[in-house]
Amino acid sequence: MLKRLDHVSIGVLDMEKASNLFCDILGGEPLPDKGESPSEGFDWVTFRLGGKKVELVTPHVEGEGGVGKYLAKYGEGFHHLSCAVDNLNEARDYFEQKGVRVLGFSTDSESFKHFYLHPKDTFGALIQVFEENDETIADSGDPAIT
Repeated sequence: MLKRLDHVSIGVLDMEKASNLFCDILGGEPLPDKGESPSEGFDWVTFRLGGKKVELVTPHVEGEGGVGKYLAKYGEGFHHLSCAVDNLNEARDYFEQKGVRVLGFSTDSESFKHFYLHPKDTFGALIQVFEENDETIADSGDPAIT
């Protein structure tokens, strides 16, 4: 069902300090996939590290928005795994048929349609599932698929 693991996301409070660690100290290569989500209240940057994509997310306001609330509850660290699928509606139906709850089904953006699998159904891991398209392939930074 899942096509590929796109990235691992890490929640941080200090983006500059975290970027320094992942880029300057650990040797990560910055990728062009970065930006902000004003509606969800967070910023993100991505790096290629050890051949894999790592995303850092930070809230605009500490304790607010999905990322801010997550960090307030659990602290900095692992936030989610992000996996690509060919068809988001089929993936939602598949997971629901298997008894895995789907959260936050979002098709508001033409370029990024996604949902999450409930962590209580995935052994505590928040898993993002998104529909692959030309833009997400380009943003992957993965030479094997671009």
